[in-house]
Amino acid sequence: MKIDKTYAVYFSPTYNSKKSAVTIARGLEGELTEIDLTLKEEISNIQFTRHDVVVFGFPVYGGRILKEALKRLKLIQGEHTSCIITVTYGNRHYDDALLELFNVVKSQGFIPIAGAALVGEHTYGRIQVGRPDRNDLYRDELFGSLVRLKLRDDNFSFVSVPGKYPYKKGGQGGSFRPDTSSKCNKCGQCVKMCPVNAINDDCRNIDEKCISCFRCIRICLIKAKNMDHDEKYQAFAKEFSEKLISPRENEYFI
Repeated sequence: MKIDKTYAVYFSPTYNSKKSAVTIARGLEGELTEIDLTLKEEISNIQFTRHDVVVFGFPVYGGRILKEALKRLKLIQGEHTSCIITVTYGNRHYDDALLELFNVVKSQGFIPIAGAALVGEHTYGRIQVGRPDRNDLYRDELFGSLVRLKLRDDNFSFVSVPGKYPYKKGGQGGSFRPDTSSKCNKCGQCVKMCPVNAINDDCRNIDEKCISCFRCIRICLIKAKNMDHDEKYQAFAKEFSEKLISPRENEYFI
């Protein structure tokens, strides 16, 4: 199969899904273009052709793909376009997320020929801090190279991925809301970068649209956003971190 262009398409509030999708795409061939679905304002209807190849990267929320992320994904259409589907999860399990992503992209004109379930640093607590690390990304790029070889065979088929249908409940986001300390200088960066526009212009009030991705905590340069005084969160994060201390391995399907 002749490849004209390679795309990495991702929803990635804390950048883990982006890192993996882009790295896998580098193992392919053709000019690489990134399409970030994380912010609403940057999305428009996108159409791919049969001579493109797309690497999709999405985080797992409770064993499913976040519903808001799926809404944005459904603005994208393929034309018998080959793709690699990837989900990133925080060391618990990805459950039905990879199968859900498979079914959604297939219904939109894509041919999922490979897939991956990849471990990334969890949003909560201190779980697999620093992942994807150098070794993860090395394996991701190698995986992309193997898929490139599969693409050279015009008789390639759909990949088989784990999961069950009906899917388990999930994909709603979390219930924790970040606090804002007195250090906040109202720079507006958190407002601008919130994936679901849940932070008011005062940079303090966060409404019910919040998906608990903690992007605002990650990007705040003066560390004004935090969960330091939320006792319920601190107890949960401590228990969760202890429960998930043993690292899981990435899984690749081709």
